[in-house]
Amino acid sequence: MTHPRQPGLSVVAEGVTVSVPDPKAGNGRKTLLDDVNFRIEPGEFVCVLGPSGAGKSTLVRALLGEREIAAGRLLVGGHDVFLEADGLRGAIGYVPQRDVNPPALPVERALHYASEVRLPAGASVAERRAAIDRVVAEVDLDRVRDQPIGSLSGGEMKRASLAAEMLAAPGLLLIDEATSSLDPATEARIMRLLANRARAGTTVIAVTHHLDNVDQAGKLLILGHGKVVWFGSRVEALGHFGVHRLADVYIAIEDKPPGFWSARWRERLAENRAMAEGRQAAESPPGASPARAAALAAVSIPGFGRQFATFLCRELETALRDRVGIAMSLLLPLALAAVVLAGFAATSFQNPLMLTRFLDPGEKELLADVWGEVRAAIATDSVSEQDASIPGQIRVFLESQPKLLAHLREPSTERLVRDGLTDTIRIAPDREIIDPAGTFKWLSLMSICMVILGFVTGFREIVKERPMLDLERRHGLRFVAYVIAKVAALAVVLAVQVAIFETAVELGFLVREAMGGEGPAEIYRRSGLVSGTFNWLAAVACAAIGLVVSACVRSTDKGVLAVPLLITPQILLGATILPIRGGVLAVLAKLFSPLYWAHRGCRCEGDGVPVFWQNLGTYDPAIWIPIAALATQITVATVVTILVLRWQERAVLGRNRPVR
Repeated sequence: MTHPRQPGLSVVAEGVTVSVPDPKAGNGRKTLLDDVNFRIEPGEFVCVLGPSGAGKSTLVRALLGEREIAAGRLLVGGHDVFLEADGLRGAIGYVPQRDVNPPALPVERALHYASEVRLPAGASVAERRAAIDRVVAEVDLDRVRDQPIGSLSGGEMKRASLAAEMLAAPGLLLIDEATSSLDPATEARIMRLLANRARAGTTVIAVTHHLDNVDQAGKLLILGHGKVVWFGSRVEALGHFGVHRLADVYIAIEDKPPGFWSARWRERLAENRAMAEGRQAAESPPGASPARAAALAAVSIPGFGRQFATFLCRELETALRDRVGIAMSLLLPLALAAVVLAGFAATSFQNPLMLTRFLDPGEKELLADVWGEVRAAIATDSVSEQDASIPGQIRVFLESQPKLLAHLREPSTERLVRDGLTDTIRIAPDREIIDPAGTFKWLSLMSICMVILGFVTGFREIVKERPMLDLERRHGLRFVAYVIAKVAALAVVLAVQVAIFETAVELGFLVREAMGGEGPAEIYRRSGLVSGTFNWLAAVACAAIGLVVSACVRSTDKGVLAVPLLITPQILLGATILPIRGGVLAVLAKLFSPLYWAHRGCRCEGDGVPVFWQNLGTYDPAIWIPIAALATQITVATVVTILVLRWQERAVLGRNRPVR
């Protein structure tokens, strides 16, 4: 099955008006495009010009079906861009200002993954290869097809972005300020390339603020204050505005009040129609009947399985080819392991700790008698050495032990004895155990490190590639496949990092024990493999929560600000600092804290752990419970990310467009 080349498509605007709510006007609205009319014939190359705020970007978004039209119609190939967006999929190619290809991938591999998204589901491997070879030749990238995109020049990167959009052979190419960051020579080459595409039959619309090479275009569409002020050749535009340089057109537009040049343009159209009665003008007048709708090639979108495999493979290959990223991914867990080992270098994990119990009746009776004599001895200010009573003899002894005497007189001593006699506290020696303090603190720090690693890994994953996500969404990308593939790729990366971290720490303690030192007490922890699994699941859960934040923000800087706000509640609810033994805190921890479940899965309290170290209260130590809880948190965060992306798109596109 060969994907047919889409013939050039006409673009017709009939009284197009676009408005948005205006916060400054209360319930009023601000008009971005006002009664815009023009007609672009198939195969024409048109440059869209105008001062800042003229409505150029709004027009592009309207052509993409992303900006709802308040009045009028906007047709591509005779099809309404807003109501028939699914039918136009693949027929409109869009190259944004930012390059959207993964910089770590070679041109060949980036186009391979682009073809998986942009070409029909039924396209064979040979057809995809042929499409890649075709566009590489058309944009003259054959000599760099095996080089990483990040190593290319600015012009070559732009051509790679253009090549990705040309894979589906669209009938209309929209270029939005794609040459803004290029030097004049490179910008000229890109403009010649676009002119060649138009001569080959593709309709090309390029928004640009560079004026040196707009003569490559057949026509100029100039906007001012949201209205069309010129649509025609460059030479005629100079005469119409009474200037000698195209740059002076901007000055002329800004020097006149809004509506002046648009009125002049309408007058010129009326004059042209009067002089050429019966001949079709260069622009269709408002209300003119559009040409017959062009037949669009049906595009079958790859299913969930195909998209999931494509995005997962692209994520993993991008990670493997990113040398700086690989170095950071390997060094970060090693650095964290070094910090953990250094922090616990002086910790003794095997210190003995005496457990206590309540007094039995005989011990209570004895303590009451002894304490009565002692209390009588310390009650007086002085005592004679000849005093033969028991309190007297005790006092004689205490006179030689002033510190002990002062301690016995403290109110806390009285309170301790009273609480021991009333079974309020345990004061009787019971048995000796290994102090769990060092081991529990170490387990907590291990889990905290992995939770932080998860958040840092996940919070930028969507926002950093938002332009690519938006672009591929126009070609049928499914949010479900994209987000699940993203979580799966993060899980693989984090598995490697957690394995490095856990292995480095375990080896460090093995070396320490071999040199006569101490390692964490085995009775208070699960095996290294089990602990590593829980820490990995917690890291993935936090990365998935980070994806939610990444989907909500529009810049990496804002995502960075959210990371401390995510980590702090985790530490507070993770039962590492505050005890989580029940009540509201326990509910919040179980619902929202992966660290809580990692902590619960990694530690083993053993027999007789003191109450003050039982931060988790009474709980079922079954290993499947924290596994199920962490898996549920990962699932919920993944679903929330998908819903956030869908809600954002729904908010942009309005209620008349289905969001899949």
